[in-house]
Formats: sequence, structure tokens, C-alpha cells
Amino acid sequence: MAMRSSNALMQPLDPSLPLALRPTASVIALRQRDPWREASDAQRTVAVARHDVVTYVLQIEQTGLSASRAIELMLSRAELGQLHPHMALALKACAKAGRNTPTRNPIFEWRKVVLDGGGRTELIEAHKGKVINAAPAWWGPALEYFNNPSKPDYAAVWRRLAEVDGFACTYEQVRGYLSSVPAMLGRNSPARIGRNLYRLTEKAYIKRSTQNALPGDVYVADGYRADVYLAHPVTGKLWRPELTAALDMCSRYPVGWRADEHEGTYAVQNMWAECFTRHNHVPAFLYVDNGSGYKNKLMSDDVVGFYTRAGVQQVINAIPGNPHGKGWVERFFRKVKDDFLKLWMPQFYCGTDASPEALSHVVAEVRAGRMRLPTLQEFSDAFNEWLGRYVQRAHPEDASQTIAQVWAGLVPLPPAADVSELKRQAAVLTVRRGMLAHGKRMYRHPDLLAFNGQKLLLEYDLLDNSVAVVRTEAGRWVCDAHYVNTIDAIDKSRLDEKRQLRAADAVKRLQQKMDEQQARAGHLIDVDAQAQGVIDHMPTLLIDHAQVSASDEDITLDLTESFNTTGDNDD
Repeated sequence: MAMRSSNALMQPLDPSLPLALRPTASVIALRQRDPWREASDAQRTVAVARHDVVTYVLQIEQTGLSASRAIELMLSRAELGQLHPHMALALKACAKAGRNTPTRNPIFEWRKVVLDGGGRTELIEAHKGKVINAAPAWWGPALEYFNNPSKPDYAAVWRRLAEVDGFACTYEQVRGYLSSVPAMLGRNSPARIGRNLYRLTEKAYIKRSTQNALPGDVYVADGYRADVYLAHPVTGKLWRPELTAALDMCSRYPVGWRADEHEGTYAVQNMWAECFTRHNHVPAFLYVDNGSGYKNKLMSDDVVGFYTRAGVQQVINAIPGNPHGKGWVERFFRKVKDDFLKLWMPQFYCGTDASPEALSHVVAEVRAGRMRLPTLQEFSDAFNEWLGRYVQRAHPEDASQTIAQVWAGLVPLPPAADVSELKRQAAVLTVRRGMLAHGKRMYRHPDLLAFNGQKLLLEYDLLDNSVAVVRTEAGRWVCDAHYVNTIDAIDKSRLDEKRQLRAADAVKRLQQKMDEQQARAGHLIDVDAQAQGVIDHMPTLLIDHAQVSASDEDITLDLTESFNTTGDNDD
């Protein structure tokens, strides 16, 4: 195997050397770039003119004149108009704006560059350094070490190159090289920060405009766990509400918002129902994410889905992992955080940029009962007041109008139902014996006898079990069926039932965690496993007990004590 030279600082790359480089090492060719090709047409024109001027001066020097006298002679001929038109144009191209010839000092500098072996490339305006023809051998490994998800710094890469690989390079050289490579291989390269984050933060993007949209065409919605502590409406303990907000894409007007425990189907459906009825308008499009609260059978089904029943023409789901797709509402939440939450009651702000010491003190004071948490009603009143000021701000795409003024151009398209009907959920059920059974609830109406064996649409209210609306799958009203029976002795609404189910699931998960911790500490006894161990190691005990036929006494064992695994019995 060929060995690298101990002084490999400037040895050229040899493909035969065992440099296990990643594909990123191929960008060494980018460092060996051609400045002439990268220069603009204007820069190349000036470089050619400078080279022509220096060539003319050197030709005069061959007659025996010094460099200073040769330059003076050329400038004098230019002033008297005795130069060839080509040279006159070259001098004018080299000169600063408003002058016909350059001064003496720049010509001396250009002459020195040419005498040192430089050409037109080195005479390019604003060109720094010189073209590198031999690449140090440590460039490839440096890129390989640097472009890793662990994000090593310059010093770590230099130590690896010097101490492990034996390259004769300094820290300044490594830092200078890694800080000068193209951005796609630098500190924020895809290999270091991830391809998705690189795409979102570093790559070029196309700015979208909403100037061709009309107010009310598209509503954009998303959820945000508010960075503020409130009193839970039921328990009164520390609670962060989940804000679900909707904006009009054209005007940026907040058409509605809700505060719930989580961004579930119930919260999303109620938010949309309140938005549609508050402004008496149903948009043609909804732009939402792929969360379970927006994309599920109750919301998206072609028959029983909320969007279909409300009259929404199309629902656009954002691309997963691309928050820029809903940039309008994401930016709105950022303004809510910066302009409202941080200043409303600063002591209860709990964002990631809040002071950990101050926040811990507030939490301790609240739990000790010495500080009162703000209520949801107080938060709602203050937030609505802030929204009233927010809509008076200038529109981001038309500063001559406010957000409210753009929204005032809405031409309403009224919904086909009121808010209570829109908040209902629906299910397709089969009629049996003139009744519809939904879960543990039965609904009956005399008109349903004519639909025995057929499928009908049942619209029900989560908060009211007394009556449900029955329609055909085409949407034609059949009857209002009344609640007639339930299996439970004490009736409860569907919403209460869902809350109890969620609480039971939470208790089950906590019990599993407790069992795991007790097992890790050796406090949990698995009775079945212990009994099987007795059967395997002490069969004589069971045989002796079986021989006592007249006895119905149970075998009593202390499973916390060790037993004799040899089968010997001294008693």
C-alpha cells in the first residue's frame, strides 16, 4: 500500500492513494475553479484592456526607456490623440468613470502582475489570490470529517487530520479551507443539518403572492400549543391551551379561533362551524395540514364528512414536513407569541426563550397556592382585544390598506345550515325494526319502518342525546328521530363518554409505567412465573398434596422467600 508523504501539505491528489472519500470530496474541483469563467463580461473586458495597456508599455520599454518614462509617454500620446483608436479605447476601459485614462500607480501595479507571471485572469477586477493548481491531500479527508451529522468543529477536524492521519497542516489552514468551500459543503450543509432543514432554510424558494385571490376564497388553519400557563377550566391546575386558528389567505384576517385541550376532530369541527356561521360565508377551499384533527372520516368522508355537508368545494392538505406551505398562519402564530403572549401576563409566559429561573419560581408559587393563574375567560377577552388591534395593521402585500379593509371586500356565500347543525357529527347506519342504533344509543321514529334494511345518515350532537336528524345518503331529510333507550342506567353525553375513555387510557398508560418501574426495582412479583417455578423445582410438594384426597385446603406459599431448587425436603 502506498504511504503518504510526511509533508503532504502541498502534494497533489493521487487517485491510487487510499483516501476513502465520500462523494463530497469531489468538490475539490470547485476550489480549483476558473476565475476567468466565473467573471462577468464587464470584468473580462476590463482585464483584457489592462493587459493590452501593459503590453503597450512593455513594447515602449524595449526601446530603452524606463518603465516610468514609458508610462508617461503613453499617457502623453493619449492626451494628444496620437494613440491608435484600439489603445485609446483600452485606456478608457481601464480608467475610472468620467476619465479617459488611468493614473500612473494602477498601471505600475498591472505591470508588476504581468512581470510576475500573471495574465488576464490575475488582472480581473476585485480578483483575490491566485488559481490553485495543486490541491493539498488533506482537503478530501477534511471535507469528509466536517460533513457529518455530529457537526464537528474546525478544531476537531484539524486534530483528526494532524494526530490520526499525520497531515502537516495548521489549524488556520483547515479553518480557512472549510470556511471557503461552497455553502452546500460548509457549516450548514445538508450532511450536517439534514436535507429537509437545508431545503427549508438554505435553498432558494419562490415567494408566493395572493394578489389574484379574493377575500373568502381560501381559509388556512393550523394548531398551536400556546406558550402561556392558564388555569384548567375543570381542575384549575397549570394548563397550556391548544389554539386552533383560521385565517383568510387573501386578507390575513383571523376568521376564528378556539382554545381546547388538544387539536382533535371535535375542536376542529367546532372551529370551522363557528367560522362559517360568524361571517355567514363558506370558502371554496380549505388549506390545512395532515393532522388527525383535519383528515379523518368524520371530516373528510364523501358522505358523512363535515367538509361535504358544509359545502366546502376542496380541501388542500399541506405537504408533511413543510411548514412553509402554511406560512401565513405560522407567521400569525409567531406574532401572537411575540406581540401578545410575551406582554399580556409576562410572568405566565412559558416559551422556550423564557427565563427558566423565573418560570420555575412562578410554577412553585402557583402549586403552593400563593399565585393565581389567569382563567380561560380572561385570556379570551384579552386575546380578542389584541385581535381587534391586529386587523388594523397594514396588509403585508398592500401597505395602502389594512387587513380589515381588505377583508371588508368579502362577498359572502352563506352556509346551508346553522351553527348547531354544522357542529353535528354523522354516521351511516342500517335501519332495523324501525330504529337506528349508534353505539349504546337507540333512536326511533315511525317513518323509519319504511326504511328497514336500508342505510340512512344519522346526524347527532355530542352534547345532546335527545334527538338526531335522519337523512338519506343523498342528503334528503327523512325525520327527527328521538332517543328511546340506553344500556347505561345513568345517561351521559357522547362528549362525557369520550372524556372518560381518554381518562381510562391515560390511567392504563400510567399503570404500565408504574409496573415497569416496580419491576426494574425488583418490587413487582409475577405470580404466574413464580407458580411455574414451584411446579418445575418442587413437584413433590404438589404430589403430596394431591394424595390427601379428603382435604380441600389451598396450597399456601411465601413467594417472597427463596425455595430449594434441588427438590430435597428436610421436613
